[in-house]
Amino acid sequence: MAGKAPVTPDAESWAPYPDAGLDSDAAVDDPPAPAEDEDRLEPRAGREAVVGRSDAGLGPRYLRFLVGAVLLVGLFERSELLSQSGLYILVAALVVLTAVGLAIGFANAGADAGPEAGSPWAANHYLVPVMAVAVGGAVSVLVADWRMHLGGQLLMTAAIFSAGYVTLERFRAERRPGHDFLQDAALILVLLGAYAAILAGITSLPLRLLLLFVATCIAAYENLSRATPVAGRALVGGVIVGQVVTAIAFGLISYQFLDVTRLATILLVAWYVNRGMGYHMLEGSMSRGIFFEYVLGALVCVSLVATALLTH
Repeated sequence: MAGKAPVTPDAESWAPYPDAGLDSDAAVDDPPAPAEDEDRLEPRAGREAVVGRSDAGLGPRYLRFLVGAVLLVGLFERSELLSQSGLYILVAALVVLTAVGLAIGFANAGADAGPEAGSPWAANHYLVPVMAVAVGGAVSVLVADWRMHLGGQLLMTAAIFSAGYVTLERFRAERRPGHDFLQDAALILVLLGAYAAILAGITSLPLRLLLLFVATCIAAYENLSRATPVAGRALVGGVIVGQVVTAIAFGLISYQFLDVTRLATILLVAWYVNRGMGYHMLEGSMSRGIFFEYVLGALVCVSLVATALLTH
């Protein structure tokens, strides 16, 4: 019986690609990369993103714990168990606690920040929170009403959280337009409390003027440091603003026709006008509309003084 001839498959029937014949070795030896390699990369990237977001959220969480601790400890400043010297020690301990806690949070948030975010160890990042703790302690010492004490502690801790949160967001490159307003509001709140505490609790005129100058200069420096990277310019601007506001305070205190509320308001508006003029001059953003805004603020100061004179 004759054997059957072996059946040889047609080249076009088994070639991996119809257009390639038996001589096409490239088509057989170099298959396309499997699609599952790309799929394996995507979950890894997703996990890295989740880990990054978790690490970045450590700063705000730590800031909330810090503010809560400062508030709880600050509420005990009116305790009868504390002497006058003990209260001073407690306020100093709160200043250290606030500064160290903010330093840890800023360092954690600014580890991967760009150079435009600034250094987490810059002094201007800590001025508003430290001033808030000092003002809260001054209110506790100088104001006997427990409601004023409670309100002062709540407002000062709000200022600590606002200023610290805005700085954390800047380090994380997530700053929004409303953050500038939030930081300015915290600074104005702290400065108004400082003016009220100094004018209500200090009777010596030289000490009053010295403390007013220090508080005004520090607040102006903190604000002007955001307009220029040169610390010397911000410091000189703060000194000039402090001198102007202190001179106005000296004239108004000497005549003794203003109560504490009106005097503190006038000094705050005077600080706002002089600080704003210096800020926009350093930033190079002065315009006619901004200039008239500060002229209006100066007119408000004059009207408050005139009203006090007429009702005196």
